[in-house]
Amino acid sequence: MRRGDRHMWRRLAVAVVGVLLLGGAYLAVRTVASRRETVMQTAADAARAAVRSARAEDAMRWAPDELAAAELASRDALTSQRVEQVRAWPIPDAAPVVDAWFAAERAAHAAATSARSRRTEAARSASTQIEEARAALSASELVAATIHLGPGRWLLATARTVLDEARAYQRAGALETAAARARDAASLAERVRDHAAAVAARYADAETVARWQRWKSETIAWSRREGRAAIVVVKDAHLMTLFVHGELVKSYTVELGFNWIADKLQEGDGATPEGRYRVVARMDHLASDYYKALLIDYPNAEDRAEFGRAHRRGEIPASARIGGLIEIHGGGGRQYDWTNGCVSVTNPDIDNLFGRVSVGTPVTIVGSDTYGPIAEFANQHRRDATNRRP
Repeated sequence: MRRGDRHMWRRLAVAVVGVLLLGGAYLAVRTVASRRETVMQTAADAARAAVRSARAEDAMRWAPDELAAAELASRDALTSQRVEQVRAWPIPDAAPVVDAWFAAERAAHAAATSARSRRTEAARSASTQIEEARAALSASELVAATIHLGPGRWLLATARTVLDEARAYQRAGALETAAARARDAASLAERVRDHAAAVAARYADAETVARWQRWKSETIAWSRREGRAAIVVVKDAHLMTLFVHGELVKSYTVELGFNWIADKLQEGDGATPEGRYRVVARMDHLASDYYKALLIDYPNAEDRAEFGRAHRRGEIPASARIGGLIEIHGGGGRQYDWTNGCVSVTNPDIDNLFGRVSVGTPVTIVGSDTYGPIAEFANQHRRDATNRRP
């Protein structure tokens, strides 16, 4: 081979080797670059998936600050990745970019955890508040079955409606609103019991109960001393007892005014009066709307005096009238308190009573002759209120 040919072949070989070296170097660079791009993209995908999971946990509502921090970290990581791809092309430094994506992923996981925890706590709180409101409402309904609440019954009706609203909010996932409405319902139910306790307070008052017991004892003593019939009505027991010669002859179950727990103060209040009265007329079935009746002398002088005092204290309106026509009459047996203030028994019982009672027979009506369930309710309510005070 000539010298010129050898030289040409040498240069060709060098060129080939150079091309091969350059090709190998290019492949090596592309392999490394591709691996680093893959690592960065994998980290980015994991962080974005974590953010989506946080949103699925409703972090926008329950952990908005944590979610905002995760989204900000994601944007910072993406910026870092793009800058690195330009700055260090073709082989970016993946480590700081991956660290940035990891930071975003951790922030997203924290947002999801916080959202889940707070939602669970809110659901527990709503359930607890609703259950407490239900129990408070149930207790108030039990009280209302015994104690006439008058216009205060709208509080009970409102409490039921508000509790229904709380349950609806709970079903809709509005847990904080559900808890708030449940607290409102419980508060209304408590106001019902406050009102009922105020009405029932007389039955726990030692002086009042002692007066009632004295009236009953004096009535029985009169019957014994005079050898005649006398009647005692105990309102909370719904019991009327006939005494003759001071001895118990017969007891009758009675139905009273729809607002029997109160002492009668004015016409139309539905209360059965408390005091010491006498039968002033016997009305047979032709004269009474309720088969037969024994009319008593309500209002007596003491009732009129109390009516005047209530007027002066502003407890009743100026237009109020004291009312009257309080009877022990038939037509009863309805199993609830329905009269406007009278004492009602069954027709056979009024027949029985008619045969034993005459005009002038004492009729003593008391709220209670002992500390019964109504007094215990009033006392327990007072103790509960004391314990709730800070």
